[in-house]
Amino acid sequence: MDLLAAAKSVGGWVPSLWRFARRPRLHVYFDPAQTYMIRAVSDAGGVPGYFCHVMVRNDGHDVARKCRGRLMAVLEQDADGRTAPAPGFVAPVVLKWAHELEWNWNPRDIEHDVPRRLDLCYALQSAPQQLRFFSHPVPAGVQTIFPPGLYTIRIKVDAENADHVEGTFNIDFTRGWSQITITVA
Repeated sequence: MDLLAAAKSVGGWVPSLWRFARRPRLHVYFDPAQTYMIRAVSDAGGVPGYFCHVMVRNDGHDVARKCRGRLMAVLEQDADGRTAPAPGFVAPVVLKWAHELEWNWNPRDIEHDVPRRLDLCYALQSAPQQLRFFSHPVPAGVQTIFPPGLYTIRIKVDAENADHVEGTFNIDFTRGWSQITITVA
């Protein structure tokens, strides 16, 4: 093989390797310091609501384009620790990015190493027995409001130019509207 042929063969895989190294890599995680928030809910007459988020970070160097989060499963936990699908929940349910307008459910780009919050669930002081999952308007009969209990949920985040990722989390909604606890499953 002559020097020119060797250079061409190397030249073919170097850009591919470079694109592979820079590609977006999404990561779904929980950060207690950035997850919980109490704020007044104007749609509910200004009563306080307790909001919970999961975090999504792009560990790659290129921007992750058109990222969307979906709630894929809601499982109820019984007294023996066994889980079963929550009655009435039908997946997938599109989740909203935090701090976006209530009507804006569009996908969002995620820059390198700039975490974004994904709205997950909340409870209102005026309805303390209802755990509500953020969801785009869903068809009649699809449940996104649940009673107090222990839940395991699965979230999927995908992007136009990145592999999808999933996160599984436990939600403890047994101690009141402002005491929701999320942990990694």
